[in-house]
Amino acid sequence: MVGQNNYFLFTPLLHEVATGGINPENIIEPIRKVLGCCLKNFHLGKAEFVNLKNRTVKVADAEIPYDYLVLAPGAETNFYDVPGASEHSLSLKSIDDAIKIKNRSIAQIELASNTEDREERKKILRFVIVGGGPTGVELAAELQELIEESFSHYYKKNIIEDASVILIQKDRELLPQFGEKVRKKSLEVLVKKGIKVMLQREVKEVSDTYVLLDNNETIPTKTVIWVAGIKPANLNFDEPVERSNNQKLVVNKYLQIKGHREVFVIGDAAAVRVEDGDGYVPALAQAAEKEARAVAKNIKLLVDGKEPKPFYYHHSGDLLSLGRWMAIGEIGGFTFSGGFTWWIWRTVYLSKLISFRKKVRVAIDWTMDIFSPRDISDIGDASDIRDRS
Repeated sequence: MVGQNNYFLFTPLLHEVATGGINPENIIEPIRKVLGCCLKNFHLGKAEFVNLKNRTVKVADAEIPYDYLVLAPGAETNFYDVPGASEHSLSLKSIDDAIKIKNRSIAQIELASNTEDREERKKILRFVIVGGGPTGVELAAELQELIEESFSHYYKKNIIEDASVILIQKDRELLPQFGEKVRKKSLEVLVKKGIKVMLQREVKEVSDTYVLLDNNETIPTKTVIWVAGIKPANLNFDEPVERSNNQKLVVNKYLQIKGHREVFVIGDAAAVRVEDGDGYVPALAQAAEKEARAVAKNIKLLVDGKEPKPFYYHHSGDLLSLGRWMAIGEIGGFTFSGGFTWWIWRTVYLSKLISFRKKVRVAIDWTMDIFSPRDISDIGDASDIRDRS
């Protein structure tokens, strides 16, 4: 196995780490622990070059040979070449990102508590989230709760009143990939929580003191969190490889790249056609998991001298958290929401954590959050968290 980190990260809960709901070390698992039964070698680093002719992968100074290769490099934040976005925005793709968001939130309210000028204080405490997809919606809800239900225990009322969360979405509605009922309900919940949702607005520029929109409106802010999209991590090859318009690696129905039956691609880097040929499989965790299972079975079939089986994606449904006691679900065209859905959401995600130890720890974190304010400690460097895990 080759990886830039020596741990597995459960990304669906990153927004809760970013807002103090979960201890960061509880959503990571050491690779050697997860795959201890069958891992022969682990190379810490980035796959820099794939030589399809010689069947090798270059990682730092090592040339690793392969019989079968599974490429799952993931994705990175797409800033769409918006001036200043990459320099002045926080993203949410890693444990380090989540810790930075939490620490920034704490630093800003500490700074605001010692700022006399109210307009300046509002600017310091204005949190702008760019992107109205699942990550942006869940993060906005949790950040608003962090301010109103945790910060309010430690800071004066006038400070809390000056804090605000703004969610900017370029489309006409939030969550465009979800059903109509989910889109409407999520907007209703966010507005009720006091979050300002700006639809059909694009960000044209980001600086360290403002966000400029396409209608020339300027939003003064010191904190911008960019979750507006992703792009596949770059991979270099010794020969041309077919890519989609968004630079994903095009695969066939067996999840192999053209001309190389021994090379498979899964996850955010793969352009997988849906069964009817109209569009691609969405970049979701459940899709990546199903692709991984299909590839594992196909490699076993090839090793045994048999033909691989086509991959058909069947969507299992969606669950979206909107803060304490509120979640929305959509399965088979049926939409449901409320406290029971929130309980289902937590149960489902808790079950997907790998080790029993981490399941218990997250369950304890969530239980403590019900009865007490969230942790508002500045936890510093993320390397200490990884070491403890």
